[in-house]
Amino acid sequence: MITRRQLLQTVGVGWFADQALPDRPSITGRIVGTSCPVGHQLGQVAGPPGTAAEQAEVVIVGSGASGLSAAWRLEDVGIEPLILELEPRIGGTCAWGTQGTVPHPWGAHYLPVPERDARVTQRLLTELGVMTGTDAAGRPQFDEERLCHAPEQRLWFRGGWHEGLVPYGALSRHERAEMERFRALQHELQTATGRDGRDHFAIPCEQSSTDPAVLALDRMTMAEWLGRHHFESEFLRWYVEYGTRDDFGANLDDVSAWAALHYFGARKLDTAQLRGSRYLVWPEGLGWPLQQLRRRLHARVRSGALVIAVAPRAKGGVEVVYRDVAQARWARVQARAAIIATPAFITRRLLAGPLGKAAAALPRRTSSPWIVANLHVRRPADPNAPWDTMIYGSTGLGYVDASHQLTQLRDDTVLTYYRSYGTRQVAKARASLRHASWTTLASEVLDDLAGVHPEIVDQCRRVDVMIWAHGMPRPRPGFLGATPFRAQALLDRHIAWAHVDQTGFAIFEEANLHGVRAAEHVADSLGAERGDSWV
Repeated sequence: MITRRQLLQTVGVGWFADQALPDRPSITGRIVGTSCPVGHQLGQVAGPPGTAAEQAEVVIVGSGASGLSAAWRLEDVGIEPLILELEPRIGGTCAWGTQGTVPHPWGAHYLPVPERDARVTQRLLTELGVMTGTDAAGRPQFDEERLCHAPEQRLWFRGGWHEGLVPYGALSRHERAEMERFRALQHELQTATGRDGRDHFAIPCEQSSTDPAVLALDRMTMAEWLGRHHFESEFLRWYVEYGTRDDFGANLDDVSAWAALHYFGARKLDTAQLRGSRYLVWPEGLGWPLQQLRRRLHARVRSGALVIAVAPRAKGGVEVVYRDVAQARWARVQARAAIIATPAFITRRLLAGPLGKAAAALPRRTSSPWIVANLHVRRPADPNAPWDTMIYGSTGLGYVDASHQLTQLRDDTVLTYYRSYGTRQVAKARASLRHASWTTLASEVLDDLAGVHPEIVDQCRRVDVMIWAHGMPRPRPGFLGATPFRAQALLDRHIAWAHVDQTGFAIFEEANLHGVRAAEHVADSLGAERGDSWV
């Protein structure tokens, strides 16, 4: 049985107190989460019977992009939900921090401009003032201040900095030829349609073609696909794998070729405005739209809530049992309906009794472990420092400068460093992270960056680390399943599921869509007048 002490030690207070690196005592920091040790003990937790029940109209389990999107849609039809969240912060993998000189992301750090079919996300961005209208051709237009400012990206490659992600001038003739051939194939993917008339790859992914010839790509890894197309250069393979590590946390030999090619082929919106940048960027990353959304909601949010069960009641409605960590007490909520906005492996553990069959039918996803480290530093003397910096051959994915979008640069800034563990042995990588100390992780981050920034140790005063043991679903070959894109949203008449695990794609547009769809199912089950569907 998990004890009160264990709960309080692992939820809301960070994993460890501030520490200093033994060989660099001027640098302090700590591991700030997430609360995996508590989650791992769900099976050992049992709420006592007879606890007085709180009443709510709808309960939402999870406050990530899917959960807040569901609340947004529910409130539009007059339903104010109660949101239960395990972590001390809202946002899930879109969480953000505010301690330091500038807000900074703890997870997702940008949003590519949404495609034409991403209507839910376009609706949200319009409400937030980010999407300002459409042009004569019906293509979306955006607030220029939200598009990434120049310079956008740079890459450290073979001893020097290069603008952008592909240093054409530094590549050999063979490497350039392979990149040009891959880019030509990428353009073909962006314009190709299947025999059903749909684009090969689209966002949301459910708009993609179900042509068997296209779906066959899901039966091989991206490494196999590159081999079949005779892509051999080390740089080209690094370039493609950077994409699969960035979006899926997976190496080439452990990701579906369909998923990898979707990464390169699904984003095709092209306007004059977007030729300078197609990334929407905020200091706190995707925490900004979620923060703005939260401010518009009347929903109650209860953090430190370890939900252990969601079940239908015999008399109708649902009951949710959770542990209130702050009050060290068990609690029950009886509601008319519930939305579960958690990954499939957690959702299965929350469903009990008559929902066992629905739980067993949820997809089995592999999830990728990550770390995100925020380095509080004196700004390097580099007036041309870009928003996104990458290092060729690094174990990490590079870093973003949280203050890049600010009108006036500051003497201090926060650099957000990302690393995914793309190995096929995900359980081993996850266990290693679970037992890693802050000293080990902070030293690895600094050592990785010191190769291109020798001054980083002198400039840095603090490194905080977030461990995402289950950062995102990893789309391995076969992840599309026997019925691709048919998301399972309704688990019971009054219980809906809202999470990117439905389709296995961890991008904001998918989370936004699944949250809204789950809310519409619930609204319909409760007889609410919701008007036309947003999806």
